[in-house]
Amino acid sequence: MPWEVAIGAVMALLVIEACRRSLSPWMAVTISVALVYLGTSQWFPGVLHFKGYALPRMVEFVYLAGDEGMYGFLTGISANILFIYVLFASVMMKAGVGEFVIDLAVRLAGWARGGPAKIAVIGSALFGTISGSTVANVYATGSFTIPLMKRGGYSAKSAAAIEAIAGTGGQIMPPVMGAGVFIMAEVTGIPYFDIIRAAAIPAILYYVGLFAMVHFLALRFGLRPVPRSELPSWRPVLRRGYFIVPFGLIVYLLAQGYSPTGAAFYTIAATFVLSFLDRRTWMTPKKCWEALVEAAFSAGTIAVALAGSGMIVGVLTRTGAALAFGGVVVQAAQGILIVAMILIFVVVSILGTGIPTTAAYVIAVTVGAAAMGNLGVGLLAAHLFVFYYAVLSDLTPPDAVTAFAAANIAGSDMFGTGIEAFRLGVAGFLVPFAFVYHPELLLKGEWPQVLLMSGFAAISAIALASVVVGHAWGPMSGWLRGLCAVAAALLVVRTLSLQLAGLALYGAIVGYAAWRRGAAAPVTAR
Repeated sequence: MPWEVAIGAVMALLVIEACRRSLSPWMAVTISVALVYLGTSQWFPGVLHFKGYALPRMVEFVYLAGDEGMYGFLTGISANILFIYVLFASVMMKAGVGEFVIDLAVRLAGWARGGPAKIAVIGSALFGTISGSTVANVYATGSFTIPLMKRGGYSAKSAAAIEAIAGTGGQIMPPVMGAGVFIMAEVTGIPYFDIIRAAAIPAILYYVGLFAMVHFLALRFGLRPVPRSELPSWRPVLRRGYFIVPFGLIVYLLAQGYSPTGAAFYTIAATFVLSFLDRRTWMTPKKCWEALVEAAFSAGTIAVALAGSGMIVGVLTRTGAALAFGGVVVQAAQGILIVAMILIFVVVSILGTGIPTTAAYVIAVTVGAAAMGNLGVGLLAAHLFVFYYAVLSDLTPPDAVTAFAAANIAGSDMFGTGIEAFRLGVAGFLVPFAFVYHPELLLKGEWPQVLLMSGFAAISAIALASVVVGHAWGPMSGWLRGLCAVAAALLVVRTLSLQLAGLALYGAIVGYAAWRRGAAAPVTAR
C-alpha cells in the first residue's frame, strides 16, 4: 500500500540521518550509496548488473524483509544480547574496575625503562576487555598515559600513536571484544565461548608485538621509567584485587555453558556486590542510574549502526553483489590465497574508514568471508580475519578515528599520528595472516603444536618490532634490519626447519646488536 511504502522510505531516511549524527558522515554515505545501487543496478554492466526492483519492493527489502533490512537479525542482536554487555561495561566502570585496571598497569610496568608506554599497553589490553570501543578505550586510558609518556621523553606523535594502537587492540581482546563477536556467533553458528577462546592467542600476539615496539623505542632513545615517587604502592592495589573476580567469572560461566546473556547478568550482579567492599566504590542509586543512562546511550548508538548495516547487507545479498565480489576476488587472486587476503585486507580497510567496527565487520564479512571460504579457509578463521581488519581500520589513514582521538589528547598532528600508528602497529596488522596459515594459533591442534607455533609467532612479532624501530637490545644498521625481516618471515612459514633457521638467525642478530650496544650512545627521540 502507498502509505506503507511512504513509512518505509521515511524510516530509511531517518536511519541514515541517525547514522550521520551518532556515528559518522561516512556511514550515512555508505548506506546512501548502497540504496542508490539498489535502485540503479539494472543499468550497471558486468558482475554488478541486476534486474532491478520496483520502488515498493526496494522499500520492503530495507524495511521489513525477514532477516535483512533495518529490522533484521542484526537489530535483534542489539536488543537481545548487546545491551546487557554494554550495561556490563558501564557497571564495571562505575564500580571502579577501570580505575583498578589502570593502577594495576602502572604498578606492573611503571618501574621499567619506557614505563609510561608499557603502562599504556598493559592498561589498554586490560581495559579493552570491558570497554568494547576503541575510541572509548583511548579516551579512558590515554587521558592518563599520554601525558605520562610525554613526560617520560616520548614525542607527542609517538605517545598518541602508541596509545591508539594499544586502545584499538582492546577490541580484539577477549572476553568481550565489542559487538562484532556476538554477530559473528549468530552468523556462523559457532558458540561465543569458542570464538573468544580462539581469539585469545592472536590478541596476545598483537600486544607482544606492541610491547616489544615500545621497549625497543625506550632502549633506542634512552627513555626513562616513571619516577618511583609517582608509582602507587602495592597495598591499595592489592586491596582491590577482588576486582579480578568479574574477569574470571564471566570466562568461567561461558566455559560452563551459560548463555552470553546469562554470563553477563551474573557477572554484573557479582560486580555490584563487590563494589560494596570499599566505601569509595559503592554502587549507590546515583551510580546505578548513571550506569543505566550511559548504557542506554551506547546501546542506542550500536542499534543505529546495526540498523544501517542491515540495510546495506540486504542490498548486497538481494542483488547478488556480495557473491559477485567474492568471485572477483578469487578470480583476481588466481587461486593464490595470500593475494586474496591482501585484496580483502585492502577492501576491509577502505570499507571501515570512518565507520564503526561492528558495521564495518558486518559489511565486509558479507563480501569477504565467502571469497576466503572458496579458497579453503575455515569459517572461523575467515570471519576473524575480516573482524580483525574491521577493528584495525580505526588505525588506517586517512580517517584513523582512534589515532585522531589520541592525537587530540596529545596535541599532535592528526594525520601524522595516523601514519605513525600504522607504522608502529605493523606486527598487529600481520597477525591475521599468521593465524589463517597456522590454525594452531586459533587453538586448532594438539597443545604441543599450539605452544610451539605461538612461540615462533611471538618471536616473529618481536623481530618485526626490531625491523621497524631499528633496535634489538642494541642498535641495528640497515642490513641487520633486512636480515631481521627475513628472520621474522622464516619464523611463520609452515616448515619447521625454516622456522628453526629463522630463530637461529634472529638470535644471532640480537647477539651481534647487543655486542655493539656499548659503542652506540642513545639518540634524541624525534
